[in-house]
Amino acid sequence: MPEFAKNPKFIGAIVAVLWLAYVIWANLRLTIQIHLLPFLAYLELRVSTALITAAILGAVATLVIQYLWKRGNSVSKPGSISAAP
Repeated sequence: MPEFAKNPKFIGAIVAVLWLAYVIWANLRLTIQIHLLPFLAYLELRVSTALITAAILGAVATLVIQYLWKRGNSVSKPGSISAAP
């Protein structure tokens, strides 16, 4: 067995990675029911779809907020005025 495989940090990292892979794999098969109207209409999504959609919407919202923040600051700052010699 190689030396690095005997390192406790390596063994802990392998256990953590395997546990994370198991959690992701187990949650990919779960479904979520979102009730749009009581007793009439519901939307059924997989957990993976909900997570991916939330990640994409969060990234887009972050980019839009950053754009608006930068654009808003450049407009509100007065231009530098150089003194006449």
